[in-house]
Amino acid sequence: MAKIILWIVVVFVILFALRLYNAAKARARRPRHGPPQSAAQAMVRCVQCGVYLPRPDARAATNGYRCQAPGCAESRSP
Repeated sequence: MAKIILWIVVVFVILFALRLYNAAKARARRPRHGPPQSAAQAMVRCVQCGVYLPRPDARAATNGYRCQAPGCAESRSP
C-alpha cells in the first residue's frame, strides 16, 4: 500500500513540475512591452438625437456635434 501512495505522489510531483515548466515557457514567449493600448477616445453627444459617439466619428456643427446616423440625418434642418 505504501508503494502505491509513493507512486501516486511521484506522478503528481512530475505533473506539477511539468506544469510549472510550461508556464515559465509561456511567460517567456509573451512580449514584455507590447504595443501600447489604444487610448480611450473622447465621447461627444449629438445635439439632435442625444446619442454619445467618439469624437472622430462625429461631425462638428455650429452648436456642438452631430452623428451620422440616417435617422438623425432625416430630422436635421439644412
